[in-house]
Amino acid sequence: MQAQHLALDTLRAQGDAAISLRALAKQLGVSAPALYRHFSDRDTLLAELAIGGFETLTDRLRAVGQQTPRKALIEIGLVYVNFAQEEPNLYRLMFGGRVLPMGVHPRLDAAGKSAFKVLENTVANARQLGYLKPSSVSLITAAAWSLVHGLSQLTIDGHLPGAKAEPMLTEGVLSLLLDGSRSDENKQSQQDLTP
Repeated sequence: MQAQHLALDTLRAQGDAAISLRALAKQLGVSAPALYRHFSDRDTLLAELAIGGFETLTDRLRAVGQQTPRKALIEIGLVYVNFAQEEPNLYRLMFGGRVLPMGVHPRLDAAGKSAFKVLENTVANARQLGYLKPSSVSLITAAAWSLVHGLSQLTIDGHLPGAKAEPMLTEGVLSLLLDGSRSDENKQSQQDLTP
């Protein structure tokens, strides 16, 4: 819908505070009541934008190859951080909770869980194959998410350099979570020795 595209452009340029249904209606040349038929209120429109953001993020996370667990974990983290750096205002809307608290928009909650599930499955696979410490999957997933979320927030807020200024920072930070006792090369050489 045209209103959603215009709202996304406004969000990208000015943040969620600049979005109002009346202003969008005026820009689109329609009456405010016409727009209210599609979105019951401003938060419903913002929730739709955040759902779209989670769907894009989930698609990018799912596109990461899972053949090499260690690489998959790092790549998923890179995808997450890159998404935040490409879409800082959308990212803030998706994860801020200030405007769209959990439990208010069930479709938004489900979209967020879909993205989280990709990370959780990748962690479970890496843990099972010995690339992570033998802690619970939920604990490791929470640690991994905290790590990428914190790194994302710090880079988009300017407290840490972004990928263009410091290309290896993200990968270096993400690799700290890995156990280090098992690398992909060790696994390959073990497989080579197996008859």
